[in-house]
Amino acid sequence: MRNEISKRSGAISKTFQKTEFTLGIIIIALFVITSFCTDNFFTLYNITNLMKQCAIIGVLAVAQTMIIITGGIDISGGAITGLSCMVLALLQRDTHVSFYLTLAVALVVSLAAGLLNGVIIFDFKVPPMIATLGTSTIIRGIVLIISNALTVSGLDQRILSMGNNSIGGFLPFLAIIWLVVSVIVFLILRYRVFGRNLYVIGSGMEVARLSGIKVRKMTYFVYAFAGLLYGIAGIMLAARVQSALPTGGDGYDMNAIAAAVIGGASLAGGRGAISGTLLGTILMVLINNAGVQFGLNTHVLEITSGVLIIFAVTMDMLKNRKKA
Repeated sequence: MRNEISKRSGAISKTFQKTEFTLGIIIIALFVITSFCTDNFFTLYNITNLMKQCAIIGVLAVAQTMIIITGGIDISGGAITGLSCMVLALLQRDTHVSFYLTLAVALVVSLAAGLLNGVIIFDFKVPPMIATLGTSTIIRGIVLIISNALTVSGLDQRILSMGNNSIGGFLPFLAIIWLVVSVIVFLILRYRVFGRNLYVIGSGMEVARLSGIKVRKMTYFVYAFAGLLYGIAGIMLAARVQSALPTGGDGYDMNAIAAAVIGGASLAGGRGAISGTLLGTILMVLINNAGVQFGLNTHVLEITSGVLIIFAVTMDMLKNRKKA
């Protein structure tokens, strides 16, 4: 009897210590406070808008989580998202090719950009941050060249509808895409050998090699898969904005990385979960939305987001020091 009680109290204690539990409490508290203290927060329009805001950042954050688990980082996600969005818009405006072919081309271009990151990082031994900073700068330049630094409109009606429509007038299609992507990656990380190998690589390259993991192949695959997810986010961005901006996706990288780290992913590698990333994304977007509802200056909100990122990274480093 005592053993059973001890086991139960231990399980409850572990639940309280989980990042997801803490994030859930903070999100609920912020949601309730903002609902009672502002007039426009708890409205159908704003809640729908909140989910749309979460959707695009959420897909990028899922991709970042996979990369961070391996001990890497990718700050080209926003640029690749913008490239996917622009390629899609240009193809749909200037050519008469099939709608589905335009989607496929946008995704293939994004996947190739992600694969390029993997090649530079593994084969040329360039640190992930420097490699993806370089590709981000290159891709930003390419987007400006192919768009003449102008906004491109004239998207297919199906893309426009995807950004506007929702199920039951409440659940946006963009949020459904985010949830589907999250569930797929959650299942990969939890139940597939590929997912488990990512954690081993994050624990140490040498350990991974000794375990028989093909590190080169895994590095290529994880960055290419992240590129594919950025491509999906680019299509979602086109649907949300109803056009393609030459600065599309700008700043999304930091928000996505922050969402993953706040959700418990360790920048040292070897740790991270999609459930935490999902809550981290909601918290990041909720803080901004609540700040707007309270009438806070947008610059103050940017500072708040920056402080939150530094706090999350600092906490992660302190945890790693304790373990060491």
